[in-house]
Amino acid sequence: MNFECLQENLNKGLLIVGHLVGRNITLPILSNILLRTKEGVLELISTNLEIGIKTKIRGKVEKKGSYTVPAQLLVNYINLLPNEILKIEKTESALQIKGKKYETKIKGTETEEFPLIPEIKEEEKFQIKNENLKEGLKKVLPSVKENEIRPEISGVLFDFQIKEKELILVGTDSYRLTEKKVILKEGKKDKKIIVPLKTLQELLRILELEQEERIIEINISESQILFKINETELISRLINGQYPDYKKIIPQEIKTKVITSRDDFVKIVKSVGLFSQTEINDIYLKINPQENKLVISSISDKKGESTSQLEADLSGEENDIVFNWRYLLDGLNNIDSSEVVLEVINKDNPALLKSLDDKSYLYLIMPIKE
Repeated sequence: MNFECLQENLNKGLLIVGHLVGRNITLPILSNILLRTKEGVLELISTNLEIGIKTKIRGKVEKKGSYTVPAQLLVNYINLLPNEILKIEKTESALQIKGKKYETKIKGTETEEFPLIPEIKEEEKFQIKNENLKEGLKKVLPSVKENEIRPEISGVLFDFQIKEKELILVGTDSYRLTEKKVILKEGKKDKKIIVPLKTLQELLRILELEQEERIIEINISESQILFKINETELISRLINGQYPDYKKIIPQEIKTKVITSRDDFVKIVKSVGLFSQTEINDIYLKINPQENKLVISSISDKKGESTSQLEADLSGEENDIVFNWRYLLDGLNNIDSSEVVLEVINKDNPALLKSLDDKSYLYLIMPIKE
């Protein structure tokens, strides 16, 4: 293997694939990155057996070949080099890297033991702009946590709606739920799948590295999903199971409605939340439309207490409800408009938080029951 490329290009490629790799005691080869040269490109490949990432670096290939080297060492070393042409060559027992004023040999392992990244049959294909998918994932992922008891909620529901040309992303940890609709560019038929949280965390990280506008191609088979972003491919298993029928718990009959400034709401939730009970994070909302008062308070034996009144447009019945202030803040931070709407039934049922003018996002939050 003999290859030349710019340090900048190699460094970006390693940032894409290197994050997935961790120390693996049972299978040490998984701690390595596979480097493989083909016609005019260097492929960088990493896997943890559940997720595989492959990206291509363009350059000058003088000799084809492959080799695996420790990911952390290679990533850290290349990141410290100046942006110049690197000459990379596999010697008898190492990967040799040469620049103008340096020469380094990194010992690695031959490729025979490196797991193959499976090829996915392109049974169903969809296309979406990278910015749209990135926006959706950033809003939905905070609501998801891994759950061994209920693996079906350990990922995000991808609901492809072809007629409406939209992809509905849904995530929940059973305490709050986020639904975000994003524009879908292309697809042939409706499809629902559950994509694991870790997969989407890696995907979002890759999307954050991409500065240009791209069209992402999503290929789905019976048990796997493949995301193609420019020269990068991410493949993962899907979660097998039925996603909960979340629409049944979305409130239909609202008793109390609050319209207020998002920024003011955020500030008060943060300040009052400082005085909540540490493990509970509870804050109290007392809503009185007749007196047009929204009072937010918290109390803790160890910290003290705090009460603030929030200016708002209130309608409906008098109501009070208790929230985990951190969960409430997550929902508020994901709303881009200047005004937000909070809809409440009572203290025992989930409340709905959404934008006043953007119908593509809703946030359902369960109350803390006293």
